[in-house]
Amino acid sequence: MQIIPLQAEDDIVSISDRLDWAHDTQAIFVLPEDGGVLREGLDLVRLRRYADEMRIDVGLVTPDVEISRQARAVGIPVFATIGLARKNRRGWWRGRKRSELVGLPTNGDGRFADFRRVSRMSAPDKEEAHRRLSPPTTRRRWALRYGAILLFFMVIALMYVAFMYAVPGATVTLKPEALPLRIEQPILADPVIEDVDYQRHLVPARILTTMSEWQAEVEPTGSIEVAEAPARGMVVFVNLLDQPVTIPAGTRVSTSDGRQLTYRTLNEASLPGVVNSTVEVEVIAEEPGPQGNVEAGLINQVEGSLAAQVEVRNLEPIEGGGTRPAKAVTVEDRERLRAQVLQYLKAAALAEMEGQVTEREFLTPNSLRVVNILDETYSHDVGEQADRLSLFMRAEWAGTAVNTTEASGISYEALTGLVPPGFTLVPDSIRFESGNVTAVDEAGRVTFSMVAEGLAAADVNPAEQIEAITGQTPDTAVAYLYQRLPLREPPQITVWPTWFDRIPYTPARIQTEIEP
Repeated sequence: MQIIPLQAEDDIVSISDRLDWAHDTQAIFVLPEDGGVLREGLDLVRLRRYADEMRIDVGLVTPDVEISRQARAVGIPVFATIGLARKNRRGWWRGRKRSELVGLPTNGDGRFADFRRVSRMSAPDKEEAHRRLSPPTTRRRWALRYGAILLFFMVIALMYVAFMYAVPGATVTLKPEALPLRIEQPILADPVIEDVDYQRHLVPARILTTMSEWQAEVEPTGSIEVAEAPARGMVVFVNLLDQPVTIPAGTRVSTSDGRQLTYRTLNEASLPGVVNSTVEVEVIAEEPGPQGNVEAGLINQVEGSLAAQVEVRNLEPIEGGGTRPAKAVTVEDRERLRAQVLQYLKAAALAEMEGQVTEREFLTPNSLRVVNILDETYSHDVGEQADRLSLFMRAEWAGTAVNTTEASGISYEALTGLVPPGFTLVPDSIRFESGNVTAVDEAGRVTFSMVAEGLAAADVNPAEQIEAITGQTPDTAVAYLYQRLPLREPPQITVWPTWFDRIPYTPARIQTEIEP
């Protein structure tokens, strides 16, 4: 591959001469920054024709976009760098066949004619040169492309608009004015009666019993001092005999005062067979705590058979016995744990009793009461050291199941009496719940309050108003409906398609939804 750099002053003649001097079958012209003479598309055609005659494959190295476009139009490959040209050395020629003439007429001997001396090109050559040298501009190509896309979407849009105008629709959501109603009706549930008494507000009831047990634990909050480290120190044994004496590890020694503190030796020691010979041994108090700390000379007794052979003294104080704070049970801890266990027992009893009620009954939670505590066992007494305090309790519970239908019926009658004229009680808004239990006697009669809540919605008949807003803008329709109808907030109007800014002209295309 022949690399031929060109200068800005080179013309097509000098370029052709350099191509004559090339001895390779492939030649690469490195164009100057401004493109030089080859910026003219006609010179590119002459270069291509001359290279075909010489049987040499030619290419250009230039970053110029316009030269690259014209060169590729006449079949001359263009590369950004020399390295890319070398990399594609074997398959780089992608132009026209060498036998295919391009752009300029030739002489009779097959060599191309001097372009300046040719008065007129043949019709096929003119057509080919015009096609090669005058490709559509980038702006024209993008204009044609976007024009086609725009035309396509315009057709789609026209079809969409025509369809939407034929079948527009709207949904009008009305929220009538609503008044919250609430009444708390006192009711007596009596296990003795069988029928409801609406006048005296009496309903049947049923006594439920169950037994539950639970164990829980809490962390004590009290604190006491407990012994932690035993006292330890050195004692001296004195031989009373003239023979050797062995003092085994664990030999017990003690004080002679009223406390009678005892210590044990930590290792074995031997006394020589000489009277008054001595040996020093480390001892540790048998009981941990500060009571094991004694002054020098207080340890003076040897326990066991060695008492007749040796005597003992502590020449220095025995120290190191101490205490540490530890958790202890208080009265408040037991009361807190008991309340917690009773709460768990009540929840367990409530769950058990709810499984016993029928579909027409409800269990009044406040009616649950402890009939008898069968077992109540604490793990520790007040003042005892403990990391955890536990309580096991077993208790018998009783509760009153109230007939749901009759109790709700009594409170419903009272609720309907609160509905003002021009309003209707919304069925889905009615809620019943048992209120506070005010009294529970030994016979299981429960006096409680039954709470009934609901919404009374204004009566709305929008047919006439809906017909009046046809063809209006949504804002105008909202203002009109909010003024003419008893609504708690402005209506919501959804028009389909969304870009359609009018209420449909046909009332049948308007759907009305009322949210009480």
